[in-house]
Amino acid sequence: MKRINKLLIITIGILVVTSLVGFATVLAYNENPMFAEKVKKGELPPVEERLPEEPLVVTPYDGIGTYGGTLRGVSISYESGTSEIMSWRQVNMVRFDDDCSTIVPNVAKAWKVNDDYTEVTFTLRKGHRWSDGAPFTADDVVFWMDDIILNKEIHKATPSPWGSVGASVEKIDDVTVKFKFDKPFTGLLYLLGGGGSYFVPWAPKHFFEQYHIKYNPNANEEAIKNGFDDWVQQFTSYWNKWKDAIVSSAYGLEVPTLGSHILLKEPTTMRRVFVANPYYFKVDTAGNQLPYIDYHDERFLEKQLWTLEIMNGNVDQKAQNMPLNIYPVLKEAEKKGGYTLQLPLGQVGPTFIFNMTDKDPVLRKIYGDVRFRYAMSLAINRDEVNETLFLGLGTPEQALPQNVPYVTEEDKKFMTEYDPERANELLDEMGLKKGADGIRMRPDGKPLTILWEYTLQYVWSSEFPALIAEYWQDVGVNVLLKEINTQLTRDKQKSNTLDISSEWMAPYEPSMIAAPQLFVPPYDSFWPLMGIPWMDWRTSEGKSGEEPPSWVKRLWQLADEFKTTVPGSERYMELGKEIIAINLQNLVVIGTLGEIPLITVVNNRLGNVPQWTVNATYYGYVYPYRADQWYIK
Repeated sequence: MKRINKLLIITIGILVVTSLVGFATVLAYNENPMFAEKVKKGELPPVEERLPEEPLVVTPYDGIGTYGGTLRGVSISYESGTSEIMSWRQVNMVRFDDDCSTIVPNVAKAWKVNDDYTEVTFTLRKGHRWSDGAPFTADDVVFWMDDIILNKEIHKATPSPWGSVGASVEKIDDVTVKFKFDKPFTGLLYLLGGGGSYFVPWAPKHFFEQYHIKYNPNANEEAIKNGFDDWVQQFTSYWNKWKDAIVSSAYGLEVPTLGSHILLKEPTTMRRVFVANPYYFKVDTAGNQLPYIDYHDERFLEKQLWTLEIMNGNVDQKAQNMPLNIYPVLKEAEKKGGYTLQLPLGQVGPTFIFNMTDKDPVLRKIYGDVRFRYAMSLAINRDEVNETLFLGLGTPEQALPQNVPYVTEEDKKFMTEYDPERANELLDEMGLKKGADGIRMRPDGKPLTILWEYTLQYVWSSEFPALIAEYWQDVGVNVLLKEINTQLTRDKQKSNTLDISSEWMAPYEPSMIAAPQLFVPPYDSFWPLMGIPWMDWRTSEGKSGEEPPSWVKRLWQLADEFKTTVPGSERYMELGKEIIAINLQNLVVIGTLGEIPLITVVNNRLGNVPQWTVNATYYGYVYPYRADQWYIK
C-alpha cells in the first residue's frame, strides 16, 4: 500500500507557508461570516485565536469555496443508515486519502511507529480546541483509554481491539501521546483511518469528569438523583463508542466535539441539524477556516420516499443504503433533477448468518449442521437475484473480504452454484423430512420455520428477502418475513434472539488488517452478530457462556496472530488463507453477490466534490472525500 500522499495536504505554522517557488509568504486567516457578529460582540475569539498554531491546510479539489448554505441528506432513522451523514463531519487521528490506500494526517499532524509495531506515537496540534473552546491535549487521549476503555465498571471486558493487543496510552507532553501494545499491532492506523473512523481515541476530559466517579466522588448519588441507576448509566448516556449515538438525543448538545459540525438543537423523529464548529482545525490554501458549509440537515425518511426527494432536487448527497434497482429511474431524471450519479465500487450484496447459538435448541442443532448452511446457499439462484434486483451489475460469489491477496476466484465461487437438487439431498441427509404440504419437519415434529426479521438497511429492498424466501420454500424450508428497524435488529442480536442476521458487510483489506475479528465469531462490525455465548465463554475464561467448537477457537487464534503480522508478509498470507478456508468450510456467512457498485448521488449545486474511488462503510463512506471542503455554488 502506498505511503506517499498524492494530494497536497500539508501542515503549516501559524502564518507562514512556503510557496511553490520557495518564497515564504504570509497566510492570513479569514473568518466565516456566520461567526463575525459573535466575534464583534466578544462572544467568540477571532479566528486566529480559535485555530491551532499549526492548522491542517487543505488544498480544495477544484478551487476555493464560498461560505454558507445547508448540506441536505436523508437517513432512515436514528441508528439506521446514519453513518454516511456522520462521515460528513467526523474526524479521527488520521484518514485515508481518496485513493483509499494512502493514510494521511488529520487531527494528528504526525506519527511515528517503532520497529516492532508495539508503539505508535502521535503528535497533536498545539492550540487545538474542542468545540466549546477548551484545549484538546494528550490528557483527553489518556482519559479515554485509562478512564473509559480500561474502566471495568464501564466495560466488563476491554473492547476490541484494545483488549486483545494489551493497549495502553502514555502522555509524553501536552501534544505528544504514545499508544503502547503488549504485542505488535500493525493495524492501528488502518483502524483509525478506515472502519474505526466512526469511533475516536479521545474524550473531552474537562466535560466528562463531572460524571466520572474517579473525579467526582458524588457522581453516583448525583446520577441516581437525576433518574439513572448509577454513575455508569449516566456517564454512558453522554459517552458512546459509536459517536453518532451521542447526537441522537439532547445529551449531544452538551458534549464537545472536534468534528466539523456540532448538534444545533435537540433532535426530533423528523431530523437532526448541525452547525459549523467555530473551533474546527482546518483551513484552505487561502487561509479560510473550514468548513465552508454552515449547516448539515439530516432528515429521517422511509426509503421508499428517497427516490422522489432526490429527483425533486431536495438531497445533496446520498449513497448509503441506495438499492441498485432505482438506478434507471434516477438516471432518467438526472438532468431534470439537477444531480449527477456515480457508480463507484461499493460492497457485497446482502448476506445471511444463521444463529448457531440460537436459544431454540432444535433450531440451534439445525443451524449448527454445516449441511443445512450448504443447502441454503445452493438453493439460491444468484444469477436471477443479480438480474432481477441488481441490474446484472453484481457477480455471484460468497461473502469474503474484498481486495485481499489471499482470496482466490475459487474461494469466491464456493457453494454458489444454483443446485436445488443437491440442496434437497443435503436436507434429506439431515433427516428433515417433508410433510404433506412440502414443508420439512423438525426433529421435534414441528414444521421447520425460520423467522427472518430484517432491516432494509442491510437487505437493500424488501424484494430481496421475499425472493430468497421463495428459493428456500422450494426446498421445503418455510420462512416468515418481518421488517423491523435497525435498532431493534441490533437489540435482538445483542440478546441472541435472531434466527438470521444480515447486518454484515465484507471488510476491505485495511479493515481486515486492523480488525480481523470482522471475519471470525461473533462477526461484529459494530455489534455482535452470532456466537455471543461463545464470546462470553472466551471473555470469562470459561466461567460463563458456552464452549465453542474447535474451528471457532482456531479462528480466534488466527485472528489474534493476524493482527501482529506485517501486511504482505509470508505469514500474513498463510494466516489469511487459513481464515478464509475455515470460514468457507463452515460457511458461516452465506453470500449472494459481490462487486456491487453503490449509487452515489451528488447534487450539481455542490462544488469540490470528487469522483469516488470506493464508497463503502469500511472507508467511512464520505470520509476520504473531505466533505469539509465541499461548498454550495
